[in-house]
Amino acid sequence: MTEHTEKDVLMKCTKCTYEEEVPRWLIDELFSNEPEENYMMHFPECDHKMIVKK
Repeated sequence: MTEHTEKDVLMKCTKCTYEEEVPRWLIDELFSNEPEENYMMHFPECDHKMIVKK
């Protein structure tokens, strides 16, 4: 049996500093043809944006 290792991207809210790992496949679907430093998502808990944590 082969083990599937999913890669994640760590995202961080620019307001409340909450961090969450987002599956790489989802990022690729949402941001095809975008460089990683431009990834940005909306964080509904504090109504602000999440960016890739450096």
